[in-house]
Amino acid sequence: MMKKIIMALCIFICVFTLVTCSGRQTNEPLTLGVNAIITEIDKENKIIFTKDNGEEGILGDDCLIDCSKIPMIYCNYETQDVVDITLDDLQVGDELILTIRSSEIENLQKEDDNKAKITVEQLQLGTQRIK
Repeated sequence: MMKKIIMALCIFICVFTLVTCSGRQTNEPLTLGVNAIITEIDKENKIIFTKDNGEEGILGDDCLIDCSKIPMIYCNYETQDVVDITLDDLQVGDELILTIRSSEIENLQKEDDNKAKITVEQLQLGTQRIK
């Protein structure tokens, strides 16, 4: 009788542990390839302003991106070389490919002056001009 109780208790603990550890996945998927165009660069504050490039309509016509802590890269499409870039390498009118978490897109916040602000995981310069 005692063996049955101990065995039932062990099975209960195993099942309980499996159920509690199998919660929702914590890694949120990224939304890759959000296209944008730079409309303004504030090098002093490490901020760029962008607008949508195309019909996606995610960022709107005036979206602020803080570039102080995000990786910025350039991929040469011909050679497939990827290099790190800085804010100094960006120009108004450049096309960008932004990596943004889906929750950021859903919760796009409007600033007081009606400008959207979004947190970006990575910025890729899409304009092909760096050699």
